[in-house]
Amino acid sequence: MTSQQRGAPGLLFVLSAPSGAGKDTVIRRLKERGVPIRVAVTVTTRAPRSGEIDGVHYYFISREEYDRMLANDELLEHAEVHGNWYGVPRKHIREWLAAGEDVLLKIDVQGAATVRQKIPEAIFTFLAPQSISELNRRLNARHSETEAERARRLQNASYELAQQDWYDYRVVNRQGHLEEAVEKVRAIITAEHCRVKLRHAKV
Repeated sequence: MTSQQRGAPGLLFVLSAPSGAGKDTVIRRLKERGVPIRVAVTVTTRAPRSGEIDGVHYYFISREEYDRMLANDELLEHAEVHGNWYGVPRKHIREWLAAGEDVLLKIDVQGAATVRQKIPEAIFTFLAPQSISELNRRLNARHSETEAERARRLQNASYELAQQDWYDYRVVNRQGHLEEAVEKVRAIITAEHCRVKLRHAKV
């Protein structure tokens, strides 16, 4: 039974992973499976990659618009990642949770740490690659970054992997076993709704 069915506020889930670990793919498969969860769209000042759609993958905004949102306290969390700025708008998250809908935040480790301080009731899952070498292979296969950018992402991944111990859950996305990772994330969502006392977040 979902929070919406109970007439209670929704649950707030946070999913973090090193760049290239497959979090976008896992989220897409969750949606394809019909898992009833809203995915909060992050704003970013970086340019879109090939195939990315504004308002679907990210809201691509100018640095001026980003600074305006920041000044007006419209962002739940914000961080500089790989030389670009990211942030999660509060408005839709509040509306969805109040309506009893679960919300998923796809944010990096730095942003997740900020959310944990502000909203300890959120539920945190870390999606880990099988290994650093596998992560490097995935980044190379994307052909979306320069060699210097890939090197920086791998360096950041080492730091991010070292932070996973404070998350509530850890799921390994093994090469060739995507559905296994998707099922584990889905099971986490289901398990959290089976708690006697649900972890309702105040955004």
